[in-house]
Amino acid sequence: MDAKADQAAGAPLRSYREFEPFCEWERKEDKDTLLVQLPPGFKKDHLKVLVSNQGLVRFSGESQADGNTWSRFHREIRVPKNCNMNGIQAKFLRGNLHIIMPKNINSTAAQDQAAPPVGESQEQGKAKLKEEKGEGDEKAKVDESRNAEGRNGVESSTVSRLKMGFLVVALVVAFGAYAAYNYQYFINWTEK
Repeated sequence: MDAKADQAAGAPLRSYREFEPFCEWERKEDKDTLLVQLPPGFKKDHLKVLVSNQGLVRFSGESQADGNTWSRFHREIRVPKNCNMNGIQAKFLRGNLHIIMPKNINSTAAQDQAAPPVGESQEQGKAKLKEEKGEGDEKAKVDESRNAEGRNGVESSTVSRLKMGFLVVALVVAFGAYAAYNYQYFINWTEK
């Protein structure tokens, strides 16, 4: 039931508590998995995951916390470039949301078979390839993914609401100026 239906039925209005779930990337050779840690009380039915044609994954959820208070979140992330868009899956396991993004087979196979440049040994070439793929220290990868979220097109709901608020204010001011100009023109026209 939504808030309008609750109000029409005489039920008290819901109040929402927005939160930002902790997200962590798990990167493997064949897939990248985004682990979204949710607070207790969330169930599979409370979640929604959508994949857009623009290369974004939007995921959201809401769950009743207590009484009329509901917890909810909304996030969106940019899908990695080497991801198979048609193979993206979402699973709900042990209270957490797992968004699995398989990599394109051709891009990983081509990278694995690339010969090291002239003058490099195979070990140096493999080390360089691992560095380019982002393999290595897991803690560094997690910190890097947290810091890179803002740069990779991830926008928190607060930032998008602020942008929308500024847009609404700008439109209201522009409409007010237009109406005032037309009203002034109308007054001057009627006085002639």
